[in-house]
Amino acid sequence: MTQYMSLNEIYLQLQQKPGYMDLGRGATQDEIRNIEDTLQVKLPEEYVDFLLRFGFMLGDGVRVSGVCPPELNEYVSVVEFTKNRRTEQFHEDGMQALDHNAVVVQDNGESYIALFCEGHPRAGQAVWRYLSEKYQDAENFDNFPQFLTFWLD
Repeated sequence: MTQYMSLNEIYLQLQQKPGYMDLGRGATQDEIRNIEDTLQVKLPEEYVDFLLRFGFMLGDGVRVSGVCPPELNEYVSVVEFTKNRRTEQFHEDGMQALDHNAVVVQDNGESYIALFCEGHPRAGQAVWRYLSEKYQDAENFDNFPQFLTFWLD
C-alpha cells in the first residue's frame, strides 16, 4: 500500500524521471479557461493546480496531458486527446465515447485515463480504460494525486 504523500512530494519524485520535461512554466489562467471553455467542463482543483505548476508532464514512464506548445499536441494536449476520445470510434463493436464531463489526462493509443470533472457523479476521480478487444475500465483512482502516484514506481 502506498503511504500518503503530499502533492509536492509526488511532483518532486516525478521530476526525477529520466527524460523529464514540462512546459517550463505554469499554465496561465487564460490557458486553463480555454481548456474549460473548449471542452465545456469545470476541471477538478487538483488538476488545475498541476496545470498551474507544470502545464504538462512527460518523462520515462510518465505522461500527463495538459497545456503544451503545438509541436507536442499529439503527445500531451488534454484538449486534443479529449476531443478525439469524445468523437472517434476505436472499435467496430461500439466502444463508448468519453463522458462529456471528463478529460483525458493520459493517452497512449492503447489505453487512456479519464479524469471526471465537476458535475459528473464521479467528479475528481480518474479511470484507466483499455481499448482492447472489449472496452473495459481496468484501474480506478480516487483522485488526481492517486493517479500521479501510480507513475512513481
